Amino acid sequence: MSEGAIDLSQIRGDWKFHIDYLQNAVDRTLERQLRCRGAADGDAAIDAAVDDQARRWADLRAGADGNGTIPTADGQLTAFIAACRDAKPLCDALQDRDAGAAAEEFTEACRQLRALCDDLEMMIGQRPDNL
Repeated sequence: MSEGAIDLSQIRGDWKFHIDYLQNAVDRTLERQLRCRGAADGDAAIDAAVDDQARRWADLRAGADGNGTIPTADGQLTAFIAACRDAKPLCDALQDRDAGAAAEEFTEACRQLRALCDDLEMMIGQRPDNL
């Protein structure tokens, strides 16, 4: 059942609430991903991808404004999103190797992070001018 198109202008009033929610969700998901990365069994490419994502997110958090809101207009968030999406084949390959429950938890954290990126991407274009 479809409710029709989403009116993105409706998010503007609650933009700060939504970005705070997303930032917290990314924080928690990255923590889970880092905690479970041992399931990658020392795969250098996966380790490099996870490290890159964590570094980019830390840079975004370090550049947050006085209200704790990450920057969305300088390209850093777009680069973080790209880093998450670029890791998809690596994480999917790990899952395809049937590396066990720990690998499944790790790849699920990777999928969750990519899903959050869709919302982060939407927030880039919806940021109100007064924030």
